[in-house]
Amino acid sequence: MKPFPPPAVEPAPLPAQPPRLAAGIAWAMLAVSIWGGWFVVTRRAVGGGSGLGPADLVALRFGIGGLVLLPVLLLRLREIRRARIGDGVVLFLAQGAPFALFISIALRYAPAGHGAALTPGTMPLFAGLFGIVLLGDRPRRGALLGLGLIALGALSLAGGFRDADELFGYALFVTAAMVWAYGTARMRRSGLRALDATALICVASLVTYVPTYLALGLSRLSQAPMHEVLFQGVYQGVLASVVALIAFNRSLELIGRRTPGFTALVPVIATLLAIPVLGEVPDALHVGAIVAIGAGVLLTTRG
Repeated sequence: MKPFPPPAVEPAPLPAQPPRLAAGIAWAMLAVSIWGGWFVVTRRAVGGGSGLGPADLVALRFGIGGLVLLPVLLLRLREIRRARIGDGVVLFLAQGAPFALFISIALRYAPAGHGAALTPGTMPLFAGLFGIVLLGDRPRRGALLGLGLIALGALSLAGGFRDADELFGYALFVTAAMVWAYGTARMRRSGLRALDATALICVASLVTYVPTYLALGLSRLSQAPMHEVLFQGVYQGVLASVVALIAFNRSLELIGRRTPGFTALVPVIATLLAIPVLGEVPDALHVGAIVAIGAGVLLTTRG
């Protein structure tokens, strides 16, 4: 695997262009809104007796998403092939089936709000670290303070673990956050456009994960109600795997290192949605954590 190029490879952010910044923020907010709902929808499926398991949700997510984006991959193959093989492999691991499987399994052992706090809540921390070490980013003091608030809020929102199973879920959440953050660094230096990267991730997951899933007999789709399969197919396969990934990677193109900071809003969105959907009502500590995370996102994106 070739070393990272010097930081000059990535163009400097363009703060003097408000439309570019506004568009980048809008794309990021679309992505995090979908992902916030994804934690709740996935927790509802794997923990609520829907008949679907984590393996089924990942198969729906990338089986449908990969088929939707297969024509894009074929049409853009020449441009996609210009990216380094190592970048493509890392993007597949960081944003493809392995990442989704980590989260789906973890949500069997830990609440949705905790997962949304530990994974997206710590993504900006890892992304900032990788950006400094690998890409030469130099965040300002405001951004560093924002990262500190995000960390404080995420840890407070997650709370203490109750047993070994929940601790195992927490470990998977944090591992997924680290892998995703590394993937954002590779995405920034890969030269891939948002749609190209998303097509590569989804189709690679389709051709590697889905055959394995079928060959091992992991499918439980026939045991689940049809309305649940259709709902999960749309949310997992279209919104979470296609729309959200395109939006996130498009935001990376527009505003660079500001984008990962928005992932800290996912626990805020997930926690609020979990109240009516899952009956998980936050206490005063959770509310304070949400405020801290929101303030941290503001400082990080401005810094």
